[in-house]
Amino acid sequence: MADDEMKLKLTEADIIRVINDYLQIQRNQGKLMYIRNNTGAIPIEDGKNKRRYIRFGDKGSPDFFVWEKDYYLDNPGFYTRSIAIEAKSDIGKQSKDQIKWQADFENIGGEYYIVRSLEDLIEGI
Repeated sequence: MADDEMKLKLTEADIIRVINDYLQIQRNQGKLMYIRNNTGAIPIEDGKNKRRYIRFGDKGSPDFFVWEKDYYLDNPGFYTRSIAIEAKSDIGKQSKDQIKWQADFENIGGEYYIVRSLEDLIEGI
């Protein structure tokens, strides 16, 4: 069997777990700070047969935010890289809201990465 035939197919949830585990190890070593960003809505019953939703997160925002001190600058002052990470499976595609969010974030100097594997994550950050 060829190597590509044996490649595991990871779901987006698998990728998120890998990213979270790796970032937690880096945080434990004092190399960065991060948060797992969730977006969505939770339905709640609101009276007689009425349902409403409590929404959370910014529509289109990434799965993770990472802040890392940038050691490669000549400037001895404090500078932090602001990184956004969106997890996707091999076939996953960004929504229109995610594309817009990425453009807005990069326009203010943020770094945005679509991560489909641990290798993508390590290469990006």
